[in-house]
Order: sequence, then structure tokens, then C-alpha cells
Amino acid sequence: MRVHLESVHRSYRVRRAPETGGRLARLLRRVSGEVEALRGVDLQVDEGEAVGYIGLNGAGKSTTMKLVAGILTPTSGRVTVDGRDPHKERRRLSAELGYLAAQRASLWWDLPVKDSYELLRRVYDIEPALFRRRHDRLVDRLGIGRHLGTPVRELSLGNRTRAELVGTLLHAPRLLLLDEPTIGLDIFAREAICDVLRDLRQDTAPTLLMASHDLRDVEAICDRIVMIDGGRLVYDGKIDELRALGGGRRTLVIHHAPGHRLPPLPGPARSGERTSTVTTYVFAQGELPGGLLTELFADPQVDDVQIEAPSLETVIKGLYLEGA
Repeated sequence: MRVHLESVHRSYRVRRAPETGGRLARLLRRVSGEVEALRGVDLQVDEGEAVGYIGLNGAGKSTTMKLVAGILTPTSGRVTVDGRDPHKERRRLSAELGYLAAQRASLWWDLPVKDSYELLRRVYDIEPALFRRRHDRLVDRLGIGRHLGTPVRELSLGNRTRAELVGTLLHAPRLLLLDEPTIGLDIFAREAICDVLRDLRQDTAPTLLMASHDLRDVEAICDRIVMIDGGRLVYDGKIDELRALGGGRRTLVIHHAPGHRLPPLPGPARSGERTSTVTTYVFAQGELPGGLLTELFADPQVDDVQIEAPSLETVIKGLYLEGA
């Protein structure tokens, strides 16, 4: 399914305490104001594409998700999914949409997990044999078989999120919206969810839009990153292209014996951090001569040599600081 946002603005009316006046007045009075969550967003996600949607808290990620799902309508601009208005055709879209949000429950709180799944089978009119195959495969992959008889409200956060993901995928959605799906989860729950989503991309290739603060998840699942800041898109491109914005810098990390005197490095390199046993240098990609590495590896006083590229997180922090 194709997602298209064209010059989308979305504003909210809010009531808050006044900034001036006495303490009692600020406590009792409320003034109305407008918050602009999205400011002219243009975004297109093609069928089968997996896009990581990143930004700081309050940047507009969840608002975008709700607009695509048809939960909200834009203040101005246009949102379409496969050429249709998702709000006007929300019932029809829901048959092909999977929406998982950390703050939004799709399973019935007081029912055992297995009963929620049976209700979803009936809601989506899934043929019983097909439902059973999907159900058993997802339950096994996400490791929640022993929790099927447990009411949702009694599950831990990690197990509840895994159970919610099974419910989201049972009807094989063509469009998958994931809003912070791994927030607050331990490493095992995160890995299980990422593994399932990677396999899902290969098996059925749904269109996927994932908002996340965890760049490890974005790198594991998505090929493209869209960055939003203050309601405006500030970057849209491939992950490799985003890394290139780091300027091709590399860091040479040398672990050596205490106080060991290292050979001189070429002019383009500059000193980084130094301790008694670790020395780092920063240089441009391609400017470190191979002979130097050979010399370092042959040095008996050098324990290890590493060349590190800037992490995706470092590049993104740099972009935010540039735009601040």
C-alpha cells in the first residue's frame, strides 16, 4: 500500500495555565492556545517499503501515524493511503492495516490472550485453518505460548507487547504502522520482535512505517530514514546516505602498553582521546596509509587496532545540533 502526505498541517487546541498573574490565578484559570504538531509535511512511502520515522519527543511522529491510520484528520493538506482518504474509509482500511503503538492496546484488557485472538479472527473473518497456521507460527516465534491463558492486564510489558504484535499481524496487514514498538523492552523481547519483523519483510513485504527512538531497531528493519523535528521533515533518505553526512570521518583506536611511544601519524589525522593504554586519532576516510597499519599490527607493544566509523546515532545528533 502506498502512503502519501501532501503539505499536511495538524494543529491542536490546548488549555493551559496562564504564564502571568498571581499564584492562585495561575492555579485556577486556563487559557486556550494552539499547538502546531505538523507544519507542511510532504512524505511518500511506496508499496513494500520499510521506513524508519525518527525524531525527538513531541516532533510529530505519533500524530503522523494517527493521520495515516485515519484516527485523526489534517488541519490542512491531504493524506491518502492507496489513493483513499484513510479517515473517510477507515472501516475499509482497517482490514488491511496493522497498527501497534506502545500507548495503545488492541487486545481486550480483562480477557485471556487466546480469547482476544479468537475475537480478532472473527472481526477480520479469517478462515480457521489459515488463522491457526498464522497464530501458531507467530506465537512460537514470539515465545508467548505459555501466556495464552493469562489475562492481558496481568502480562509484563515485554510479554504484552509481544502478544499485541501477534494480534496486529494475525490478519496479514498490507500496511504496518509501528509507533515505538520496543520502548521499555528488555533485549530478548526487542530481538524477538525485530527478528519477526525482518522475516515479515522477506515473506509478505508489507509497507512499513516505524517510529522509534532506538536506532538499532531502525537499522535492523528499515532501509530508509525520515527525520522529523518540530513538525517539519529535516531528512529523508537511505541509511547509508545518512551515514555519509558524517563527513567520512573515521577513528583509529590503538590499545598499547602503558606509556608506549607510537609512530607519527600523517598530517590529516588529529589527536583524539589519550590514556596511558589507549590512543585515538581522527582522520578522513582513505587518508590513513596502509603501511602505518602494518607497522602497528607488527608492533609487539600494540595489543589491538580498531578503525571505527561514526555511529548512526552520532550522525543524527550532529544534524540536530546543526539545526538547533
